[in-house]
Amino acid sequence: MQIGDKGGEAAAYGNLGNVLQSLDEYQKAKEYYEKALTIQMQIGDKGGEAATYGNLGNVLRSLGEYQKAKEYYEKALAIKMPIGDKGGEGRTYVNLGSVLRSLGEYQKAKEYYEKALSIHMQIGDKEGQAKCYLALGGVSSGQKKYTNGEKALSIATEIGDREGQAQAFGLLGNVFIWRNDRQKAMECYKKQLAINGEIGHRTQFAYSYLNLAIVSLIIGEYERADEYLEKVRVINCHIGNIDVELETLRFFSRLRLLQSKREEASSFLYQYMDKFETLRNFQHGNEQCQLGLLEERGIIPYQVLSKLLCAAGNLHYALYVEELRRARCLADLVARNFSVENEISADPQSWYGMEEIVNKERDSAFLYISYHERKVSLWVLKANGDTLFRESEEVDDQTLRAEDAFNLNTFFNKSIRGFGVLPKQKCEDRSFNETMSILPEDESEADFRGDEAIDTERMLSVCSKLVIAPVAELLTQPEIIIVPERSLYRVPFAALRDQPGGKYLSETFRLRIVPSLTTLKLIQDCPADYHSQTGALVVGDPKVGEVRFKGKTRSFSSLACARKEAEMMGQLLDVHPLLGERSTKEAVLKEMNSVCLIHIAAHGDADRGEIVLSPGPFSSNIPDEEDYLLRIADISQVKLRAKLVVLSCCHSGRGEIKVEGVIGIARAFLASGARSVLVTLWAIEDKATEQFMNRFYRHLVDGFSASECLHQAMKWLRNI
Repeated sequence: MQIGDKGGEAAAYGNLGNVLQSLDEYQKAKEYYEKALTIQMQIGDKGGEAATYGNLGNVLRSLGEYQKAKEYYEKALAIKMPIGDKGGEGRTYVNLGSVLRSLGEYQKAKEYYEKALSIHMQIGDKEGQAKCYLALGGVSSGQKKYTNGEKALSIATEIGDREGQAQAFGLLGNVFIWRNDRQKAMECYKKQLAINGEIGHRTQFAYSYLNLAIVSLIIGEYERADEYLEKVRVINCHIGNIDVELETLRFFSRLRLLQSKREEASSFLYQYMDKFETLRNFQHGNEQCQLGLLEERGIIPYQVLSKLLCAAGNLHYALYVEELRRARCLADLVARNFSVENEISADPQSWYGMEEIVNKERDSAFLYISYHERKVSLWVLKANGDTLFRESEEVDDQTLRAEDAFNLNTFFNKSIRGFGVLPKQKCEDRSFNETMSILPEDESEADFRGDEAIDTERMLSVCSKLVIAPVAELLTQPEIIIVPERSLYRVPFAALRDQPGGKYLSETFRLRIVPSLTTLKLIQDCPADYHSQTGALVVGDPKVGEVRFKGKTRSFSSLACARKEAEMMGQLLDVHPLLGERSTKEAVLKEMNSVCLIHIAAHGDADRGEIVLSPGPFSSNIPDEEDYLLRIADISQVKLRAKLVVLSCCHSGRGEIKVEGVIGIARAFLASGARSVLVTLWAIEDKATEQFMNRFYRHLVDGFSASECLHQAMKWLRNI
């Protein structure tokens, strides 16, 4: 510093950061890297700048700040590619892949790892190749995982890369666990431990002990597992790695359960929950990262703690634990829009107020549903303060085999896939993903529909047995408010029966679906003057024409029935609908933030429920997706005031199934301020749609609630 050598000063800061990072003192390392980066940017040292961005990415990844780490890696890559640093480019692709893996984006991670491997093979970088094989092994399965591990070990041994050897032994140990060869797994993990001890890598040393603890748990050597976990905890007291801490707490709880020490297991799970929430809070405002964290780590420990609390008779606390993994990001977005406080937290001292939520719905019973492995857990909450709990019978192997499933999550995912209306019926296809089935030429429609009807009835029967039968006698109020999770969002609750051969739920009850009790409370607490009291936006049959979709040119047909539906809605609501070329994306976005009601009849995306609108007159010759496609991101930019949004598009209730819930267009409307959204899970016949909507809106104009209008419209349609 005294002689003014800025480059040397930056290098010194960088070296200090490297030392501190190797000692797992990540926060201090970050401070030194930031000092180095400031100088490198001042003097124009692009190579040094890129390296420091990479180091900052590594530190932030260790601290669990994955999205920020990704940003730094992308900055490093943007510099390394133009200056021709092929080795650095390959290493950065590996780092990007690792961060995407932490965010749950495994396919994208695999693509980055493969790019890195190709680069390292081109430049003959053996160490880089070994790291790529290790990374690919982490996102592969079965034989591919084993092959990648063997290749990594062979190269690491050839070049004397002890760290690479340790990692390869860890990967191979995982393969042998998968193959149920516990002895070989133990041998691999012990070799991994010895090398990590030799090279002094404390974080990996901790993971080696953790791996040994897991094998000991599997083979029933609980005392040895306890010793290994204690060693991990002692090591982590010095390094403070939150990933290691979470894994240690998780396996301590599992060990205590195997030892039938439920209170101690619960204690470890509470600690896990507290640490996980701390990690989640690091990502405040970063929805994608929070979703990834919940998907990767927020399922099993929360489920186990909830089950332990139920077994102890503490049903209210069990529900709060469930709430901590339900629609968390959605609740944050809703709270922000309504300017109210989201009070859910991991602190049990803050767990109160559930009775107030239920008490405000006097004519309703809440059906709160959770499932784990082969059982469904059901809570029934009533306004008089009753909280009742039931469990389904364990689903049998034969039922799972029928759907090629191994647990309830895969069963619900696969078993509900068959609902829909065949194209040969009078059904206007409002889907634009070509997902509707086409009958084989040698099959008659009657034969196919017969098989489909039998299959559908069987699926509905199993769902009714699991979800409704255990609590049927407890559902005595006129309305059921259902709080589902994950793949249960695809279950058509209205079509489930209260008993074999009995009435459909929609015949007896009004039905509502809410993502969580927390989101419902936020809606209940919303300021009275927040939502608009007047005005309607009705959209029908957008004129799309020829556009670019997923890199290809395609043409969208007109929707005569959607136009007729919108015209009818316009007459009922006394508004001028946006039809054809007038229903542009720009016009819809402009109007939707000031009206009380939004109704859209258009093409819908079967994957995410996104909606096709007119590109408008100022689009290019062949409009791109951003010119006409109403996406989740578009809705998130609008502060809605609508009390009700009706999406009369095929599959508008679809989306990506996550622990958070369904990530689709319907969720986007709720997150942006809509009080309620009416969506479809599949296509329905045109005439039925017209009659249903007519009846629904007539009741709505008469002042009935949306759930009552839905109930009456379905009841009327069933009887005609």
